[in-house]
Amino acid sequence: MHEDRNLMLDLIDFQLCAYNLMRSETLPPNCSGPWTVSAADQAAVDALLLSSLEVQSSLYHLGQYCGNWSASTSGRARASFHLILHGGCLVDVGAGRETLTLAAGDGIFFLRDIPHALTPLGLAAADGGRCAPMQPLLPRQADSTGLACGFFQFRPGLADLLADTLPDYLVLRADDERFHTARGVFELILGETARDPGASPVVLERLTDLLIFFMLRHLAIHDRQAYGLFVLARDPAMAGLLQAILAEPAKPWSMQDMADRVHMSKATFHRRFTLHGGTTPAQLLQLLRMRVARRYLSQGMGIQDAAERVGYQSQAAFSRVFQRTEGMAPSALRKRPPAP
Repeated sequence: MHEDRNLMLDLIDFQLCAYNLMRSETLPPNCSGPWTVSAADQAAVDALLLSSLEVQSSLYHLGQYCGNWSASTSGRARASFHLILHGGCLVDVGAGRETLTLAAGDGIFFLRDIPHALTPLGLAAADGGRCAPMQPLLPRQADSTGLACGFFQFRPGLADLLADTLPDYLVLRADDERFHTARGVFELILGETARDPGASPVVLERLTDLLIFFMLRHLAIHDRQAYGLFVLARDPAMAGLLQAILAEPAKPWSMQDMADRVHMSKATFHRRFTLHGGTTPAQLLQLLRMRVARRYLSQGMGIQDAAERVGYQSQAAFSRVFQRTEGMAPSALRKRPPAP
């Protein structure tokens, strides 16, 4: 009981900034101050992203919109992307979040299926007017918005574990120097779409694969929680523990339980976990529980039921932790349409 109480205290002390990417429309800087990623760990993260995730993109539509329009890839239970080739648009990501404004060279990558809609700047597509259909990308029309939209998926298995703990979406900004490498890939995409007689969908899909890789790599480098998760997932024993927690989030996981799962002493487990993961086992346990709860809530489950399914008997305590970790109240997520 004493150990469980200490574990709960650790959970309550979870860093307020840890993995709270939904508060910002772009990737936040490291909230714990400057830090350095070793060449060996960077290579491990790169190997995971390139070999284990195996991102595969597919182009859904490529063209331009004029006048009143609305575009979305939600409702298909797939991760998706929207690249702004020219012009600009608004992006409504729901759940009380601030509407995003995207310009030419920007992109948004939805790592899971959430309700969203792209609409023109200065003109609401839901104002009762009839939406115009997408037109071919060339020739470019005045005041139009060019889009390349599609879906992507990760290889099942380990990738499912990682994707389930990543933020809802990532935003690429053309004028943000932090994304200069990804921007280089976007320039290749823009060059391909400007080809006459037209862009090759296969080339665009492969370039998008590379673009998503650089976005995830940036996340792994600049966010300690994400970085730690990527590094831990490379260790088969630690990956097995993470998968076990996701499978049984309501289990009263004590430090000893987690250490026993990977066949280590408690001291060795804590030292190894914090050294490689950059966070404590208690902090990551809370993150995984809230990620599972988020999925339950998005599927329409009640707040009390979701709380109990991840080990909380008190709805109030669960709501406080969820708000702190996810950047929104459980009730806000419940207002979304249930995922298909």
